Amino acid sequence: MVKYVERIAVRDGHIKPQWSRRVIDSLLALGGTALISAVIALARLYSHTPTISLLYLLIALALASTRGLYASCLMSLLSVFAFDFFFVPPVFTLAVFKTEDVLTLVVFLIASVITSQLAAALRMRAEQAHSRERELRRLYEQAQELASLQERQRLARELHDSVSQALYGISLGAHTAQEALVDDPEQATASLDYVISLTEAGLAEMRALIFELRPESLEAEGVVAALSKQIAVMRTRYRLSVEAHLDEEPDLSLEIKYTLYRIAQEALHNIVKHARAHCVTLHLAREDQEIRLLIEDDGRGFDATQKFPGHLGICSMQERAKKVGGELTLNSEPNQGTRVQVRLPLVSA
Repeated sequence: MVKYVERIAVRDGHIKPQWSRRVIDSLLALGGTALISAVIALARLYSHTPTISLLYLLIALALASTRGLYASCLMSLLSVFAFDFFFVPPVFTLAVFKTEDVLTLVVFLIASVITSQLAAALRMRAEQAHSRERELRRLYEQAQELASLQERQRLARELHDSVSQALYGISLGAHTAQEALVDDPEQATASLDYVISLTEAGLAEMRALIFELRPESLEAEGVVAALSKQIAVMRTRYRLSVEAHLDEEPDLSLEIKYTLYRIAQEALHNIVKHARAHCVTLHLAREDQEIRLLIEDDGRGFDATQKFPGHLGICSMQERAKKVGGELTLNSEPNQGTRVQVRLPLVSA
């Protein structure tokens, strides 16, 4: 019973606005007809311009484009009746069955129908465009939230896998040194050395993570400083031998710097996770009108023509390079290491 009452209330709510719109449209049609009739009569335009009836058509078309088919058709009918009654001799009589009156009415109605349909189609397209724009904005916001969530999750994993383990190792090494300080000084010294190395590794990790949390620092500190932080992590945390040759800070746009940094970060991540390498070579140099980044390792390599661990990261690197007009080439063979080379256009900041 409650649902039935709700349906009746909703139906009445829809009928009332429709009814009120019809009343408003009728009043507009009557007002438009009266206005044009008054203008023609006061200015005595009919005697000078027999085609002055087209003024009614302008109002009818305006109603068709703004109010719809009902208002424009009613305006057309009223216009023909009013023009025939007030201005066509004998005046103050209706004779709408004359051929010219019928043709005028048909022309008015056809123009009103066409105009109202075109206006309705344009309004529908505008509404659809607004709807698509809202949907795109919503999807964009969702994508941003998802990217932010993924970045937070990645940083959480990095903190757990690196810094938290380093802190646990520092605590364990400190306790071992404390216990061996009196009875076994050599063991205490070794434990302290272990603690120092973990501290340096954790510090390098934290600097790299903080740098990732503040991407604007890439513009302030430069891509060379950013790569140096990543190299420090490779050396202290993962005990890899890294041969680095970094030129002076190049004069690049922030987009190019960010692309270089992300590609290098992904390549180094793949080395740590998949390559089982001992030595890594990293070169950053300017050559003619481009900047070249080379990252090479002596790891186990892979067949680059097949799917391999980290292939999605390689695709991401290639897309990043292509987006800024650059090129990324990858060479690798099983047990022969991997070589990643990036060439990006030298666009000044």
